Amino acid sequence: MDQLPVIISSLGSLALIFWIVLAVVQLRLTQIQRREEIVMRLYEPLLSESLARAYWRVQTWPFADHASYAAGATLDDRVAFDQVTTFYETMGVLHHRGVAGIALMDELLTESIFDAWDACRPIILGERVRTGTPQKFVFFEELMGLLERHLAAKGIARPGPAA
Repeated sequence: MDQLPVIISSLGSLALIFWIVLAVVQLRLTQIQRREEIVMRLYEPLLSESLARAYWRVQTWPFADHASYAAGATLDDRVAFDQVTTFYETMGVLHHRGVAGIALMDELLTESIFDAWDACRPIILGERVRTGTPQKFVFFEELMGLLERHLAAKGIARPGPAA
């Protein structure tokens, strides 16, 4: 009977440690869920008609380089370019800031990001030179490269033509 208070005290301490560990795990899972929720909210515009139209406009335009874009782009072409590149830049910033993991970005963006990068790359590079801003859309480019390496590590070929 002398051992009973020691056993009860030990069980109480173990129970407290268990609940602390459980609380930390639940907080971590809640944080991950919250980050994914933020990404999904910011992903929604890609499903909107406006951004979908901009995306397909970029995919079908005749501009193979920055010079032809600068000479022939209409205001609608420029708006479509800005919408598409800003969307992917935002997704790149979310990854860069640790809000979205590369696996989630892979699941959401793999096909579309490569298509968008292939269509926008020459214009982005030209705009960097024209404006003297080498950092312009750098997170879009970084995310595209990260996804490319992520797929390669899984043994999956990059969708679309390589840039």
